[in-house]
Amino acid sequence: MKELTVSEWKDELNSGLEFRRAHGLEDSWASLEALFYNVHGSSGNGPNLISSSGDTLLSSLSVPFPYIMVDPIWNARFAKGAKILERLDNQLLWDLEVCEEVELAELYAFLWGVGVVKMGYDSEFGWDEDLDEWGQYGQLGMTMSQFDKTGNRIEFDATIRPGMPWVRACLPHDIIVPYGTRRMKDAPWVAHRIVRHIDLLKSDRKYKKPKSLVPSMSMEDFVKSYLTVLKPYRIGESEWVWKEGTSDTVFCELFEIHDRRTKGIYVIATGCTEFVRKREDLLQVDGSLPFEDIRFVPTARTFWTTPDAYYLKFHQAELSDIALQATKQRRISTLKFAYDETAFEDPEIEKVVSADVGVGIKLSPGRKFEDVVHPFQFNNNNMLLQQDAEYIRRDAREVTGTSRNQMGEYESRGRRTATEVSEVSSASGMRMTRREIETSRLYRRLFKKMNGMITRFWQIPRWVQTIGKDGSALWQEFVGKDLKGEYSYDVVFAKDGLRSFSQRRQENMMLIQFLMQDPRVPKELILGMLQSGFINGSVRGEVENAALQLQMSQVPQNGGAAQTPPGVQQKRPQSMLPRPAQ
Repeated sequence: MKELTVSEWKDELNSGLEFRRAHGLEDSWASLEALFYNVHGSSGNGPNLISSSGDTLLSSLSVPFPYIMVDPIWNARFAKGAKILERLDNQLLWDLEVCEEVELAELYAFLWGVGVVKMGYDSEFGWDEDLDEWGQYGQLGMTMSQFDKTGNRIEFDATIRPGMPWVRACLPHDIIVPYGTRRMKDAPWVAHRIVRHIDLLKSDRKYKKPKSLVPSMSMEDFVKSYLTVLKPYRIGESEWVWKEGTSDTVFCELFEIHDRRTKGIYVIATGCTEFVRKREDLLQVDGSLPFEDIRFVPTARTFWTTPDAYYLKFHQAELSDIALQATKQRRISTLKFAYDETAFEDPEIEKVVSADVGVGIKLSPGRKFEDVVHPFQFNNNNMLLQQDAEYIRRDAREVTGTSRNQMGEYESRGRRTATEVSEVSSASGMRMTRREIETSRLYRRLFKKMNGMITRFWQIPRWVQTIGKDGSALWQEFVGKDLKGEYSYDVVFAKDGLRSFSQRRQENMMLIQFLMQDPRVPKELILGMLQSGFINGSVRGEVENAALQLQMSQVPQNGGAAQTPPGVQQKRPQSMLPRPAQ
């Protein structure tokens, strides 16, 4: 397929922007975000339904401690690579802060319909093999493009390091896909909008510096571009240049395009007539783009879809109106007085509503208090408003598939049988499980692509610690090509945190006692586990005493002889642990 020109790419981007606006309800994105953070103009003093429902949904999906499992398929010779990859992936899971980025993508999916995660290698703004460093093993699979020629840093994300893969959640406002795309895996190309300072851009050795490259926006323009799809802040309006030539116009709007059709990466800038970058996209693993998506609302035909927050927008409006009415109703129902103005002086009127005890009120001569003061109070119907509010909350919970208990509330009245509770929990769990499956699939796809980058770019020897057959710690050396193979990935989600020292000690004690009671387990295996550090050294004495007590318990306490098999000499019980050298 022929490569498109800069002008043709601008037409493609504008078509993709219109696709996002029409099918993704982009016009409402800014108001949904404002409602979520309670800064919308219509936000009152009532409860924030979008924020509370979103927090419940995201809290249910957040995985504190995921674990990646890698298994070889099709060929047994991939078993060693699977063992190394599993240990490596679970280390990178925390080093690269993958969990934080997945949670951020889930928030984007709740607010704007789709969460997009971008993957990269070595540099935040693209891998360039021409800048690859050399060492004694050849190319190192890393560059120093994070710095300019004088050594000043031009990239500032602390978790993106030379020679390492990275994962970042992208705002959907900055993602463009072709018109008609349904899923990320179907997209022929994906564009990511990036805004960089002109000085940093010109200092980056990966980019060209054409004469037509000029700053096109200020920081104010950049911030406002997320709030509206109209000019002059319409993202991607290529012919428009904001405040050109003014002192605060110092940022360039770039569109980084990853094209599967030509396997190329193209970077164009607003107002620039030439490519700023154009080369082979080496981050396309197995022909797939370095992007992944997640959504909670099923898509029928389009990539962009209606977000969960949009469904709750109408319930939020009703709840805010009820809260406003309840406030006014409470004020109206406050006790009030009608009085004859000729019966009191102004200071005496203040005493009528005073909270002081024993206050005397002066009346005009010849007037009676009951004749000149008439208290009155309107009925308060806040109970009806509260019932309406509860109906709205119930409808909102039906939208997100959460129950009162999942929202942190108890049932207001009535008793429920165990069967009813089980059925409600099961139905709610089914809807939540679908979302958890989407999260699990995202983790699997991310690490599959990440491992593809590792096998391609890690050219120098590295080491990872695994567990040997005897339970001992084993350091294994490898390079990227050693890990090539066919693997299946699975994710285990754990709710519990890391075990404390006392918990590990108790588990070790129970494990040793269990193994020693089983005659099929060789004692040498237990010794190997202890010697290899499988059990913490500080509890070795306790394990030794437990082993001694277990053996002593097998000796009859009535003074009789122990039951010893024929031909086996009775020996005095002794520790199973080796004595330290003197």
